[in-house]
Amino acid sequence: MNSIFILGGKGRELMTIEEIRLNHLPDTKISMANTFNIDVNAFILAFSRPNRLVPQIEPGFQFDKQTTLCILAGLLYNKRVLVIGQHGEERVAHIEQVCNRLNWGCIRINMDSCLTRFDLIGRESIVIQQGRSIVKFKYGLLPWVLRRPIVLVLDNYNACKPETKFIFNKLLEANRKIIITENGRIIRPNACFRILATSNTLSGSQVGTFQENSTQLDRWNFVVRVPKLSFNQELVNQIPNKAMRKSIAKGIVELARLSRHLKKRNKLNLLFPVKTPLTWSKLSITLIAIGEAFKYAYLNKCERFGRVLINKKYIEVFKSKHSTKCC
Repeated sequence: MNSIFILGGKGRELMTIEEIRLNHLPDTKISMANTFNIDVNAFILAFSRPNRLVPQIEPGFQFDKQTTLCILAGLLYNKRVLVIGQHGEERVAHIEQVCNRLNWGCIRINMDSCLTRFDLIGRESIVIQQGRSIVKFKYGLLPWVLRRPIVLVLDNYNACKPETKFIFNKLLEANRKIIITENGRIIRPNACFRILATSNTLSGSQVGTFQENSTQLDRWNFVVRVPKLSFNQELVNQIPNKAMRKSIAKGIVELARLSRHLKKRNKLNLLFPVKTPLTWSKLSITLIAIGEAFKYAYLNKCERFGRVLINKKYIEVFKSKHSTKCC
């Protein structure tokens, strides 16, 4: 077996595939209502013990009912799920947090345009054995993942080149398997192997993305769009410092709403994503300065005309003229 290094789930440390031991079948049931806080009176299979590929938990994560049910259906009934949403709308996090609650191992691949068949399937290489040079096939990540009870997440699926995506065609069909033409081997997936993907557009309209092939897109059983998250008190409750929550929570939410309104009117070039309030609040604790933290977390990322406008809104919301001028 090859020594492919992958990123661990809980400790986020590097490990080789020989170091990972996984349970092969779910052995317990959990309540969907209690686990995901959604009004569905049902139980779902899960693993009783976590492994090193289970993603880290986000304690305050808010599960969207429709998205969660589609992901759970994909895991329970072995269906292919494509999650669509804009930057900051928790596409991958939604999948990872479902996997965390189920103790289901999860590996995420960034589907950038440089990804090739050799990276996924493997390639023939010259190795030295007993002092002699021989040609040996070295497997990529996909054959290893297929044999194990792992959720494979193809992140930014629309950023992958169309010719590379054809590798997944057989995996997205009911009779799933891959054929390695170099050595003639047929690899069939583990009974608990699952494949999901995320995308921020299907049209290829964003820089660095490709338009989806209609026949390839048809292979996904569930295509769910993540709803836009609001900057409500539940989101701000994830701020770790209680004193900071009381002092700036209301202002953060108000400024976030104003920035989104300005973005809709094309007066700002940069969306205020839902992760920005958390980044902003944590920097405020580190720097002991709300204005300075806002500058580094969001303001400096805006174009010049937008920086002036959003800076004025900051002063209005926080009733402060403290320095928030950009670097």
